[in-house]
Amino acid sequence: MRVLTLADWYLPGARGGGVPRSIANLAARLGGEAEFHVVTRDRDVGETQPYPGVRAGEWTGVGNARVLYLRGGPSAEVLRRAIGEAQAEVLYLNSVFSWAFSIRPLVFWRAGRIPRLPVVLAPRGELNDGAMRRGTAKKRAFLAAVRAAGLHRGVTWQASTELEAEEVRRWFGRGARIRIARDLPTLPAADAEAPRSPKEAGVLRTVFLSRISPKKNLLGALEILSGVTGRVVLDVFGPVEDAAYWAACETRAASLPPNVTMRYRGDLAHEAVGAALREHDLFFLPTLGENYGHVVQEALLAGCPVLLSDTTPWRGLAERGVGWDLPLDDAAGFRAVIERCVAMGAEEHAAMSARARRMGMEEAEAAQALADNLAVFREAAGSRPPAARPRSPAATAV
Repeated sequence: MRVLTLADWYLPGARGGGVPRSIANLAARLGGEAEFHVVTRDRDVGETQPYPGVRAGEWTGVGNARVLYLRGGPSAEVLRRAIGEAQAEVLYLNSVFSWAFSIRPLVFWRAGRIPRLPVVLAPRGELNDGAMRRGTAKKRAFLAAVRAAGLHRGVTWQASTELEAEEVRRWFGRGARIRIARDLPTLPAADAEAPRSPKEAGVLRTVFLSRISPKKNLLGALEILSGVTGRVVLDVFGPVEDAAYWAACETRAASLPPNVTMRYRGDLAHEAVGAALREHDLFFLPTLGENYGHVVQEALLAGCPVLLSDTTPWRGLAERGVGWDLPLDDAAGFRAVIERCVAMGAEEHAAMSARARRMGMEEAEAAQALADNLAVFREAAGSRPPAARPRSPAATAV
């Protein structure tokens, strides 16, 4: 089964959020059942130069996937060539709003300018309330227009959760064809069992690791920390996606009380995430919404307890003894948890860390998620006549 995947960004980029990681995990974990061919940009978010060693327009081996890097979005001609060379059976889109890698390809598809493969579309959290808060009027007008045009008619929607399925129904109607298959988690890295830096009672090393954008709610995290009395150091890792928002965060950080310090640590390569998380006592992400949250699982794998909003699929954390998930309007509740973590000693934290790591490992097994994702593509591929299985396009390993 051969899947042609379109996405604005992919590996080795580190600034594209969870979508590249979701696709890479699919390619890695379904490799025995499906071949993933990815068409994407030849540079990372905000970069003017291509990835080193990448030649645009040529298939390249990246992990378990074959990748066609482009200087811009694909034309109909490029897509026809990619579909033919990959002998694709399914077209897999990973955005609702991307003009270059979702909307134009759908227009080509509806107009018959590319083969009418079955289409699977993963909204990747773009329809949740947190994401829709920004640019609401423009997004609503856009969704109304594409809905009126019937652009997504015949598409199979891949929702990560029942909540995301309901979001699709809200915007695209109760008749939308939806299959639920949550994102595949990341496998443990080779150093996943490396020892953690021990917790010191009376001080809390907290980490925020995500894109700097309103949806991720760093400003909300700073507002919560402004009312904490214990000694807290907040290390912030991640690319600045919104300069004006980051300026507001810097202004707020400058007015934090003396017992709270924010340090911006810049971008972090994916292979360095585990080590960074092991140097912290608490992962703090009061996000406005996530359809999965790969970094949450990575924090758990690193044995780092988590403090989240209740707008992610990671729920019931306190009952598992691995963290907390609280309503965004409960600032007092967030502060009480942080004060408790400040006071926590090494022994209590080590026990909590061990439970977190076990949960991360259990999540990594993801047998049902594997089956559900495979079923989405099999069902889609089964809706067209089978073709003889050809050889994959030639690739240069990187």
